[in-house]
Amino acid sequence: METDKLMSEYLPNSNSLEPIKGTNYSASQLNPSISRSAQELRERARLQYGEEKGFKSRLQEYFLVNYKSSLRIRTFNFLIKTLSCILYCVRVLNDEGNSLDSENGSNSSEYHNLFWVDRSHSLWIIQTIVAIFSIINTIIHFIITYKGSVVKLLLNIHFLLEIVTSFPLVVSVFFKAGREIYVPIFLNCWLANGILNAILNDINRVSNVKHSAVSRQYVILLSTLICLVFTGTCAIEHLQRAGKNKLDLFTSFYFIIVTFSTVGYGDVIVDTKFTRLIVVSLIVAAIIIIPSKVETLAQTYLEHKRTGVDCTQGFSQGDKHVVVTITHFEADFLQNFLTEFYAHREHQGFIVVLLSPSELDDKTKLLLKIPLWSQRVVYICGSALKDEDLERAKMSTAVACFILSARHINNKVTTDEHTILRSWAVKDFANHVPQYVHIFRPETKLHIEYAEVIICEDEFKYSLLGNNAIVPGLSTFITLLFHTSRGEEGQKSPEPWHKIFGFHSGNEIYDIRVGDSRFFGDYIGKSFVYASFYAHKSFGVCLIAVESSNGEIKLNPGNKHILEVDDRVFYIALTNEESLSNFKKDINKQKKNINKTLYIAQLQKPIDQGEIEIQSHTDQQKTKKAKSLFQKAKSITAFKSNSPQSMKNSPSTIPNIGQVTGYDESSSDEDDDETILHDNADDYFSNEIIKTYPPVAVYIGTSPVVCHMLKKQRPICCLQIAEPCQHCNFKTAIEYNFPSQAIIVAVDKTSSGLYNLIIPLRAYYRPVEELHPIILLLELKETQTPNPAFLDAISWFPMIYWMHGKISNLENLLKAGVCNANSIIVIKEGYTDVEEHLADCSTIITVQKIHRMFPTLRVITELTHASNMRFMQFDAYNFYALQQSKFEKREKKRGSQMPFMFRLPFAQGNVFSANMLDRLLYQALVKNYLIKFTRLLLGIEQTSGSGYLTSFRIVREDLWIKNYGRLFQKLCSSCSDIPIGIYRTNKMNSKTISAELEKIKHEEYGSKSDTNLNNFYRDNLSRVVKEGMQHLGIICDDYQCKYEEKEELSYVIINPSHDMEIEEGDIIYIIRAPVKESATSKKINPKRGLIRKETQISKEINVLSNYASQYNEEKN
Repeated sequence: METDKLMSEYLPNSNSLEPIKGTNYSASQLNPSISRSAQELRERARLQYGEEKGFKSRLQEYFLVNYKSSLRIRTFNFLIKTLSCILYCVRVLNDEGNSLDSENGSNSSEYHNLFWVDRSHSLWIIQTIVAIFSIINTIIHFIITYKGSVVKLLLNIHFLLEIVTSFPLVVSVFFKAGREIYVPIFLNCWLANGILNAILNDINRVSNVKHSAVSRQYVILLSTLICLVFTGTCAIEHLQRAGKNKLDLFTSFYFIIVTFSTVGYGDVIVDTKFTRLIVVSLIVAAIIIIPSKVETLAQTYLEHKRTGVDCTQGFSQGDKHVVVTITHFEADFLQNFLTEFYAHREHQGFIVVLLSPSELDDKTKLLLKIPLWSQRVVYICGSALKDEDLERAKMSTAVACFILSARHINNKVTTDEHTILRSWAVKDFANHVPQYVHIFRPETKLHIEYAEVIICEDEFKYSLLGNNAIVPGLSTFITLLFHTSRGEEGQKSPEPWHKIFGFHSGNEIYDIRVGDSRFFGDYIGKSFVYASFYAHKSFGVCLIAVESSNGEIKLNPGNKHILEVDDRVFYIALTNEESLSNFKKDINKQKKNINKTLYIAQLQKPIDQGEIEIQSHTDQQKTKKAKSLFQKAKSITAFKSNSPQSMKNSPSTIPNIGQVTGYDESSSDEDDDETILHDNADDYFSNEIIKTYPPVAVYIGTSPVVCHMLKKQRPICCLQIAEPCQHCNFKTAIEYNFPSQAIIVAVDKTSSGLYNLIIPLRAYYRPVEELHPIILLLELKETQTPNPAFLDAISWFPMIYWMHGKISNLENLLKAGVCNANSIIVIKEGYTDVEEHLADCSTIITVQKIHRMFPTLRVITELTHASNMRFMQFDAYNFYALQQSKFEKREKKRGSQMPFMFRLPFAQGNVFSANMLDRLLYQALVKNYLIKFTRLLLGIEQTSGSGYLTSFRIVREDLWIKNYGRLFQKLCSSCSDIPIGIYRTNKMNSKTISAELEKIKHEEYGSKSDTNLNNFYRDNLSRVVKEGMQHLGIICDDYQCKYEEKEELSYVIINPSHDMEIEEGDIIYIIRAPVKESATSKKINPKRGLIRKETQISKEINVLSNYASQYNEEKN
């Protein structure tokens, strides 16, 4: 190949070879002139590429080019030089001095000792042999490196030292008198030092293990110091032979060390001029040589520190480690990862290797110096795209590799592209290592489908925010459920709701095989719902999902699923069953802690003063009951209690809540009970909407999900809600007169992730009448439109629109129907290149403006940094909200992973940060089911026979159910639904907040009432909004800027205890039993499943037999 290239370069007429291109003829088959030219070119190529095989070239190949043989030769030379220095020391120790010194006593005898020494014959033979080897090696070396300059050869330090230290011994072979002449063989230490440097270079070439440059500099500095000390020791010892104060080798060594350390005790004195001269020379040489070596070492060490450690050195075979690779590390991000990763006892023995091309900032360096992490975390500055860096991180032996995406990059598509390449590089280098990958865009999954776990931020973020619009507080519920906690947050706080909220935040998702479980082992052969209820009643754990032998996870499969030994079940609990070393003792301990929290919750229960009104207005109450049957549409509600009059006279008349039997008792008339309520709108929806898969997908890899879809695609022009077209002349959302309140989604940039916000809101299992219109408020230029593929996809969904605009523009908000909206979701896609925590600045200010103009509107906001949630709905006059900062500081000091959890916006579920979802990926190494489970819970995926998440609100008529355990039993027995939590709202009073804060709060409100400043701003904002509505032709009679002081607290309670009392206004999170895709799309009866059946009467409760008849009378 190389010869052919040279031929094409050196032939005088390249055109003569054109006819030969593409043929298989060799040069020998051409005419003789071309053959001779080719032969000359081959010879020239051999010379150019070192293929000449002469004697000198063979020597060069053996001594220099072949690094293995050259390493052996240099090692041999090093040993020879070291041996010569050792022999010199042996000669000095055996030298008894010259007899002339004692006989003559003259100065001449002293100088005579400098030139003549006492050397035994055997020692001379050994030294001469060593010298001959050295001379031969030196001659060969200079022959093969000779470049035609004799002067340069004679001035070579290596050559001069060889002449001084070895040549006299070789000459003494021929002159017997010269065998006792002094030779400064100790200077061979400098030759050994040079050879050692060459050996270190060869070792790096020969060995597969890359040695550290710092260790190499350490060796060089140490060898230089040894040579200086050894040279000074031998020189002073020999020169003092001419003085009066004779020194042995050890005393000379002591003198050199004391002199170099600048101590100078004065107990050893040198008395000759030559000795003093050599001491001064050594000090000057040390001043010149040592600083340069130290400087080189320091620079190398600093560079080594920047690049991090090398995991190929220092890891034992038994050490397990995971590799975390990201383009940029931040202290907060790293703190969250390490805290979550090491929260699991399975990870306690792991080492975390951080691989990043960027240097760590000072804050991150300080974090890694904490003793908790310093022995378990190592940092390597390198790229996952380089095999050398992957080798340094020992990627091939890693247990797992976390490939994470940095959020500080504005273009998320570019970030995902970098993530793809890093993932491919790891797969190419170590294809057996499981990868846990974090990406932004859902379309990226196509390229890394081989990864063990993939978490797509846009999928989870948008679907969670969409669900949060119809299930209040769900974002907080999911965040707390999927983060590791012991439930210790808030337990030392004086606030009662902190203790309840913090204790129940310790609930997490766990899994176990039914046959190995003490929680569920007794329910083998029983239905899923039966096991869920009785496990919660006995142990306080909530069974919510199951994975059968087919590998599919199903949420609440209902009574039709019978538990088997090999089923893998998923449950919510304060701790997993495996952690209960002493089962009964630990369960009892948990119950005691639950009882403490239960006692606090009971103290907060408000006094029910409405009973007096009910007693005096019995007839009005009956009318409300009958009316509510047709107007209230919720998922499930408890049966109304008897009148207070009869309850007072007959306290034993407790309504029937049904017995959980463990068998599938669904009857054929169940559909009639569920769908008895319908109106004219049902017929319209049934004619226009069907349940099917979306015909158009926004991106490749979309999960197949059955949704409510239009039978006929809407025109693209009709999707723009504020622009009239030939099909519709409406200009504002209010003109459409939607049957339900709209959800406004404000996004600064469009992305395919918006599709995942729509999917759960249009899922087939949601009643058609409960579908909320979705209005996308897109911050685009007037000439821009969303992606045509995206518009084509949403045109098949019912009641989905878009419009140009910004949330900071009042006119755009009014056109979108903000006055009658259910909620508004604010999502920020772009990243601004400003100070880190100011990235949310514009979002916070805009949301504050909306909150001031529309106080009753529920605003759900996504923030880049969780710490910024303290600014949401900021009110400088709300003393209680400002006091939460003190509790946040206390939780930080106690080492809480989520110190911000007691901030009111987060507890209410109105604010969310996408980095909270990172914990899902961190736990995936232990809980490999967590990503799949979360996708099912949020509705991103659907599984046949799986239930779904929804909620309903408790009203006054439902309080007959009394506590959570009875509600659990009623839901399980009547319709196989499983409750999993409560979203509770309490009024601020002495029972819900501490007495001290309440006193200060009332004083503060009293002082505020003396000023009219707030009223001025309220009236001004109200006037601006009304003028804008009048300008757009919107009726503004119903609008009022009601900015009353909110004296309410909202928070979630995960997996409440069996005896926790239900309060009015509670929103119950439930996982509803599966709904068939072919089921009719009619409104669900609010009293679904509450009709008493004889087979469902609980034997443990005294129930009046006339209860059903009373219900029917009230209904009629």
